[in-house]
Amino acid sequence: MNLYRKLFLLAGLTLLLISHAASAQRAVATVRIQTNIQKCEACKQILLNYLKREPGIISANVNTYNKIVTVRYYTERTNPLYIEYAIANAGFDADTVKANPDSYQLLPPCCKDTTSQQKPPANK
Repeated sequence: MNLYRKLFLLAGLTLLLISHAASAQRAVATVRIQTNIQKCEACKQILLNYLKREPGIISANVNTYNKIVTVRYYTERTNPLYIEYAIANAGFDADTVKANPDSYQLLPPCCKDTTSQQKPPANK
């Protein structure tokens, strides 16, 4: 009988520790990244839809007026550099990462930066 009581207490303690570990808070951070996004709703939606699919990103907000993307993310799943690469893969420049040229070419004309170095060469 005493053995069963000890096993029951041990099992209860184990469940308590497991449930406490599972309910621990995840570390969340916010990063602001400067981009070359244009003042266009289409550009904003393209970037938001791309970031929504990235692992670890909780939310994203695009300010097209200031050309800043604010991203909330789980620190154990992603980091600011990875988020910059995600923005670049969507076709936009990020702080230290240039846009992926192939993705940039797929953007609608209104989303292409007219001052960017990535303009296609003029035909002569």
